[in-house]
Amino acid sequence: MLIVSWLLGVPSVALADVTACVQAHTSGQREAKAGHLKAASEAFASCVSRDGCPDAIRSECADFYKTTERNIPTLIFAGLDQTGSDLIEVRVFADDQLLTERLDGRPIALDPGEHHIRYELPSGQVLESEVLVREGEKNRIVSLRAKAAAQSDAEASAPNPETRGSDRKLPTSFWVASSLSAAGLVSFGAFAALGHGKQKSLDACSPNCSADQQADYDAMRRDYLFADISLGIGLASAGVATWLFLSHDRSRKAEHARASQPPRFTIIPLVSTRSAGLVLNADAF
Repeated sequence: MLIVSWLLGVPSVALADVTACVQAHTSGQREAKAGHLKAASEAFASCVSRDGCPDAIRSECADFYKTTERNIPTLIFAGLDQTGSDLIEVRVFADDQLLTERLDGRPIALDPGEHHIRYELPSGQVLESEVLVREGEKNRIVSLRAKAAAQSDAEASAPNPETRGSDRKLPTSFWVASSLSAAGLVSFGAFAALGHGKQKSLDACSPNCSADQQADYDAMRRDYLFADISLGIGLASAGVATWLFLSHDRSRKAEHARASQPPRFTIIPLVSTRSAGLVLNADAF
């Protein structure tokens, strides 16, 4: 280098400036082609400002610098709280690189391409978003809104509309008891009507009924027996349903624990020669 400088009569310092200028010129073009516009702009700016840079190279670097600056995208970052008010003390990162410690409304240059934007709020909350930045895009506003504090906890603790509706519903056991009551009363009416019809026929011939009408007498007793059993089931089930209805509010929590389990009824018929009855054991209650 010293020999060349001596031959050309150029100081070594000036020659070093020329070499650095050429390197910045070349590096800037390489970075620009790779899409690293910020690095390219810095290289071209260095080329323009370097002392001893030949005018031709300096002029070309100046043109490259203007074009690169025109193509560098800029973003304006904004943060909003739950009410829509501006947030100021927000740290902004792009691809884990800190861009700013606080929001001031000024544009920030970013290379084109896909970037992962992260906001860190003073509350410790982190907001994230994927952003595709386009070459030549200027002053694009990227705004993220803070979530409500402990939003997930509040949603979990808030009663679900379906849950509130289920709280007002009567338990399944109530409807089972009501159905048994209705079925028992209907069955009672049917067998009582059959038995009454046979009784009228026998009353008409009493006391001179023939031996052939013994079958009607047995059928009448059977119908009345079934009617008594049905009536017992209907009344007992109606009592259980009424008790469930009246005690629903007092035992709501207990009923929720057993809501998925069907009630277990144990019905034991008691039959005598003159009447009939039953014992209803509702273990589920």
